[in-house]
Amino acid sequence: MDALFNKLIDVEKKLHLSANRQNINFLREVLHEDFFEFGRSGGTTNKTNTLSVLVDEQPKTIYSEDYHCTLLSDNTLLMTYTSFERQQNIKIKLTHRSSIWLKNSKNQWQLRFHQGTPTGGQ
Repeated sequence: MDALFNKLIDVEKKLHLSANRQNINFLREVLHEDFFEFGRSGGTTNKTNTLSVLVDEQPKTIYSEDYHCTLLSDNTLLMTYTSFERQQNIKIKLTHRSSIWLKNSKNQWQLRFHQGTPTGGQ
């Protein structure tokens, strides 16, 4: 179980890297066809919109910590964690995040749902 959790945490962390966020092939592979997100801003997005926005995004560094994974079924995993950016070595934009990962018919895990909620801490 830990191997699966670590694998998906690694993929989630790769989604935080600008090089991957701007890699359309990586995003198409990782995001489920029916991907949906409630963003930190309060807005919503789907796979098509996410692909068009991320490829043009200004590079930034996203940090994350406190990962927790729960296997909800053989094909469904819930992941929660906290993300943040840094400004002069101070954590800013602290965000509680949750992701639902689904294993598809090709036995590959894809991100089906994601939500970001500001912590109120900055």
